Amino acid sequence: MFTGGKSFLACASVLLALAAQTSAHAIPNPALGVKGTPARSDVQRPSTAKPCGTIDPATTLDTSTAIPAAADGTVTMSVTNFNAGADGSTSVSVSVDASGKGTAFVAGTVSKNGNPAPTAVETDKVTFSLPAGTKCTGGAAGNLCLVSVKTTAGFGACTVVSQGAGKN
Repeated sequence: MFTGGKSFLACASVLLALAAQTSAHAIPNPALGVKGTPARSDVQRPSTAKPCGTIDPATTLDTSTAIPAAADGTVTMSVTNFNAGADGSTSVSVSVDASGKGTAFVAGTVSKNGNPAPTAVETDKVTFSLPAGTKCTGGAAGNLCLVSVKTTAGFGACTVVSQGAGKN
C-alpha cells in the first residue's frame, strides 16, 4: 500500500512538472503568421532547426505585420507572457535573418530586455539592434528581415522587421 502511494505521488509530481513546463508561454507582438494580438496558442518553441517554430516564413513573411527599424538599426517590440514566474519570462535573445528566408540567422544585441521572472501576466517593451551593417532584403518589397525571438524559458516566435522603404 505504501509503495503504491509513493508511486502515485511520483507520477503526479512528474505530470505536474510537465504541465507547468508546457504552460509556460511568451511571444513577441506582432508575431510571424499571427493576425491581431497573439494568443497563448500562437507561442512557438524556436530552435536551431526551426527558428520560427512551426510557422513557415516563406508563406507568412509578406502577410505579417512588420515592426519598423529606426535609422540607427534599433527595434522596439512588445513581448507578452501568459503566466508569471521564470517560465513566463519576457527576457529574450534575438537572431536576425536579413534575407527573411529563415536560413541564415545572426545574433542581434538586446539593449533593453524584459522581465526574467514576472509576478503577473504582462507585456514588456524590449529594444534590440540589428547586427551592424544589416540590410534587410526579404519579402516582395525587398526590405524585410526575419527575427527569431526566444525567451530564457525557450518560448517565443519570429517577428518581421522592416527597414527603409524597400524597392521602388
